[in-house]
Order: sequence, then structure tokens, then C-alpha cells
Amino acid sequence: MKFRYKVLFTNLILLSLGLGLVGYLMIHKNFELAKQTQLKNAIVQNNLVQSSVEYELLQLLNSVSDNSETSNNNIDNNNAEKSSISASSIAAQLPQIGSRVSSSVRSRDSFFYIYFDGEKVYTDDKSDARIGDTLFKNLTTGNKNYVIKEESQKHYIYVTSQSVIDEKNLWIVSKCDASEAYTLLDEQINYFRLIIIVILIAESAAMYFISRYMTKPLEKLNHVSEEIAQGDYATRVNVKSHDEIGLLAQKFNIMAQAVSDHVDELNDMVHRREQFVADFTHEIKTPMTSIIGYADTMRSLELPREEQMMALGYIFSDGKRLESMSQKLFELIYLRRHDIEKARVHMADLCAEVVKVVEPAYENRHLTIETEIEDTVLTVNRELLVTALVNMMDNARKASEEGQQVEVTGKFVDNRACNIRKDKTDIGEAESADDGKCMTAYEICIIDHGIGMTKEQAAKICDEFYMADKSRARKEGGAGIGMSLVAIILEHHNAVLSVESEPGCGTTMRILLPW
Repeated sequence: MKFRYKVLFTNLILLSLGLGLVGYLMIHKNFELAKQTQLKNAIVQNNLVQSSVEYELLQLLNSVSDNSETSNNNIDNNNAEKSSISASSIAAQLPQIGSRVSSSVRSRDSFFYIYFDGEKVYTDDKSDARIGDTLFKNLTTGNKNYVIKEESQKHYIYVTSQSVIDEKNLWIVSKCDASEAYTLLDEQINYFRLIIIVILIAESAAMYFISRYMTKPLEKLNHVSEEIAQGDYATRVNVKSHDEIGLLAQKFNIMAQAVSDHVDELNDMVHRREQFVADFTHEIKTPMTSIIGYADTMRSLELPREEQMMALGYIFSDGKRLESMSQKLFELIYLRRHDIEKARVHMADLCAEVVKVVEPAYENRHLTIETEIEDTVLTVNRELLVTALVNMMDNARKASEEGQQVEVTGKFVDNRACNIRKDKTDIGEAESADDGKCMTAYEICIIDHGIGMTKEQAAKICDEFYMADKSRARKEGGAGIGMSLVAIILEHHNAVLSVESEPGCGTTMRILLPW
């Protein structure tokens, strides 16, 4: 079941229960008021009949008193005693008294009964309904009992009062039609049912459109989630509300963006792996072809000593290239999976060691190295940082022409491009930072004046097996892995690498190490 229908049915149920409870209480209250009104009328009618009967009895006793010259006659509403007239005489006169009272005070749909000494002596009710003993239980002079009974699909109120004559009980039972209250009850119930039906129909229509409007953003979320599940990670939810659903849509878009980013990263990772395998296969195929070719030539032909030495030289150089490539690949894989140990190192000594390592290769190319190192102590991994700087110096050597100079500087920098990023190595131009965000760093620069690179080439130099000038790099024995190794080493040191280069003008590689 859709959420909008759940909302609709829930509201209908709650509204029905609420209206039903309110309607029941109101109708019950109105019915009780109407019934009390009918009861008061019945009591008034009973009092009227009782007073009229007692008045007739008083007249009868007075006439007997005058004829028999008796005394001490007293009949009142609470106690009517008369010793000078027998009970049988009173019982004989009560039907006539009842008839006169009925003709004078009886109204439509009202009747009364007269009981004397437990016997019914008069009634003007043609139905002569059986009253029963309930009305006479615990009845005392001055009090009244009443009961409501249903007869012939009508409701009647029976009210009983008591007087005492010559120690005999005189009961007056009035019967009044109370069907009006019950008719009003039925009419109110029917009218309320009609109102309930109309209200529920109107409320159903209104709640349907309201719930549809309110759940429309959820339907959008559902639709977008289906599209994302089918692979369309660029789809987003366009919900502009500021309630919980709007907040949910914002979080959903953030989640979708994160999923899209992760998918892009995975795709990029897969592409890089495929490219890595292809590049590695290509890079290993070239020296292996050369080695196999020269070895086969030496095996198949009787070559002069000079040509043998030349072939062996090619086999040796390509073998060393494969060895260097495998060593760097091993270091690359190791650093990606393991942390490094660091120690406090003097940077002047470290840079001097780097220069000492690369100096023979520079001398073979007739290149000079100019150093200007400001000494300080940093917490680094000496061997790995030396490896990174040697790779960078080697790249500078390969890019330089004979007789050129490579400059190496090391110094503190402050209040400029020194916002050290902790997450990854940055390739490109360093960005200036505000004074409030700047932190002191130690900068190592390697500057050559060689062939240089374009910005596009500079942005890719840390990719595995990437070489800006492949023919020149292979001629110099490069494999395209050295700068990838440099990037990982610098990442372990939370350092920033920036490259500034221009074709024909040279390259400046700058490392910012946090201090």
C-alpha cells in the first residue's frame, strides 16, 4: 500500500473515531436533557392527578363530616387519616373520583391509575398495561418512583406517588408518553450519520489531494532512487521544501553525490589498473624484445668480438632497466600498503647525500649542481626522502642539455604558498593562502633549465609509466615510475609537490614539508 493511502486511511479512521465520540456525547446529552424534560412533565402530571384525587377525597370526607357531626377531620398531602368512614366506602367512591379527575385534568397521551390498599380501583388507560411491582417498592409518602417502559413501539414514563388514608395506601400512578425524546434521539442519530458520511467523503477527497501533495517529494525520491539503481548517478532530487522531507532530499542528494564520486573513483581505479597493466606490458616488452633479439643473434651467428660486446652491452643495459623497474614497482606497492617510520634529520646533510648520489651521472652529462641549503631539523624518513629527491634530480638531469646547471635550494617559507594539505599530494601550481591559514614550511626546490613541459604534461607526471618524452626517457633508461614513487613518499610526509614548467624554459619542482 502506498504511503499516501496509509495517511488517508489513518486520517479517516481518526476522524471517524473523533466525530463518533463527539457525536455520541452530544446526542446522549441531548437525549438525557429531553428525557429529563419528559420526566419533569410526568411528575407534574402525577402531582396534578394526586392533588385532584386528594381534593375530591377531602370534599367527600367533609360532606360525611357535616352529616355525621364528627370532629377531628384532617386530610393533607402527607397523611390523610379518617376514622369516621370505612375503607370499603372510600374504595367504592374512588372510581367515581377517578372519572371526574380524568375528565378535568387528563391530557392527550397521558393516563393514570388509582390503587387503594394494593388493589387497582380505577384507570383511564384502555390498554390497561400491567405495571408490575417495581413502581411500588420502597415507596414512601412524599417520594415518587418512576420507570420507563416500551409499549407498542412507544415509550411511556410511569410515575407513582403515595398517600395514606385510614392506614391504607393510596397509590396514584400516572402514565405519560415519552416517545418524543426517543424520536428525537433517532432523528439526531440519522442526521448525525448523514453528516458523518458527508464529512468523511469531503475529508477523503481533501486528504487525498493533501496527502498526494505532501508525498509527492517522496515519489520523486523513489523515482530518483530507481534511476540511480539503474546506473544514472547524475540524477538528483529537486525538492525545495524546508521541512523534514526537504532535509531528507538534501541528505539524499549528498548521498547520491558521494555514491557518484565513489563510482567515479572506482571507475578511475579500474581504468588506472588497466592502463597500468597495459603500460607495464608495453614497458617490459621493449627491453625483453631487445634482450631476446640480441641473445638469439649471439646464439645463432658467429659474431666478431666487437659486435658481441655491443650486443652484450644492450642486453646488460636493458636488463638493468628491467631491474630498476621491478625495484621501483616493489617500492611503490610496499609504500601504498605500509606506514613509514620517521626520525629527526638535518636537511643540509640529507641534501648533501642526494647531491653525492647523483653527482657522477651529472658529471657524465657535464652538468653542474648549484646548492643553497638552509639547515634545519625535520622529522622525516631519511631513506625514502633521499629516494624521492634522487628521482627528481634524475628527472632534472634527463631534461637538461649538456653544460646546463641544475639548482637545489632549501629554506623556510612563510606568509605565501604554504598551506599544507594533509590529505594528498598536490600537482600543479601552489595556491597562496591567507595569513590566518598559513603555516611555516620547509621548501625544497629543484630547478632545471631544460626542455620543460606543458601544463597538461606536468599534471600527469605522477601517473605510473607516464613519460612526457618517451623516446628521450627510454634513451636515458627511464621507466616512468620514479615520479609515482615520489608522490607516494611525499604523501606519507604530508608534503605538497608543485610543478611549474614551460616548454623550452625548464621546470621548477617545489616540495613543501610541514615544519
